[in-house]
Amino acid sequence: MPNNLNVNIVSPSGEILSGEAKSVIAPGSLGQMTILPKHASLLSSLSKGKIIVNLENGEGSEFEIDAGFLEVSNDKLTIIIEKLSQ
Repeated sequence: MPNNLNVNIVSPSGEILSGEAKSVIAPGSLGQMTILPKHASLLSSLSKGKIIVNLENGEGSEFEIDAGFLEVSNDKLTIIIEKLSQ
């Protein structure tokens, strides 16, 4: 069984993405961070920037955000964003 992250990105308007990913790059408040499988537990605020999700199938998804929060625990990554940037 490959090591992947279970990723959920949600906003007040609903679910934006849910699935398995190899890695996620996010704009942490103190700088860009990369989350990989087996990452230590983490809670962080997010700044304006781009979230890049590298999906299990090799494709990628990108989202511009204004702000949010990120939590990693037991290969589960939850990102809560205020809204997508326009």
